[in-house]
Amino acid sequence: MSKQILVSGFGGQGILSLGRILAKSAIVEDKNVTWFPSYGAEVRGGTSHCFVKISKEPIASPFVEYPDIGIILNQPSLDRYRKQFKKGCFLILNSDFISNDSVNKGVKKISLPLNRMALECGSLKVTNIIALGVLISFSPEIIKEDSAIQVLNEIYRNKEILKQNLDALGKAKSLGIKN
Repeated sequence: MSKQILVSGFGGQGILSLGRILAKSAIVEDKNVTWFPSYGAEVRGGTSHCFVKISKEPIASPFVEYPDIGIILNQPSLDRYRKQFKKGCFLILNSDFISNDSVNKGVKKISLPLNRMALECGSLKVTNIIALGVLISFSPEIIKEDSAIQVLNEIYRNKEILKQNLDALGKAKSLGIKN
């Protein structure tokens, strides 16, 4: 099993944090991981992205040309990477910020109002965690929910913030999305 993941959206949406959580969760499961963030000129509100590779085998390069999975939280990111999503790719799209979700033929996609769902959990800051929960529900072989929960517990020491993140993960799981 080897998966290449692209996470992209506005700076401030937790793009790089989501990539780190994916990477750390895979490490908990003794998988090989690369996490390649883009810090560049991105600032809150600008475009941000990261690549994550998760594999049981050694990984030669952190670069991702054609991701297996895309977590895309805004329209500029989808527009920028649309051509890289090939047949068989799976996309998680934030319908609150994506108005044109047309993609290449053969690409599976799920479009959800991730921001609205995050607000129902108490904070827009958990939009990325809802996307994580959707990914875990759709492809549990990538990382397990228990691993993600362990990492969230390590990262978020504030009980209120941790609760919001765990609620967001649970909200995504309650959607019953399956591959």
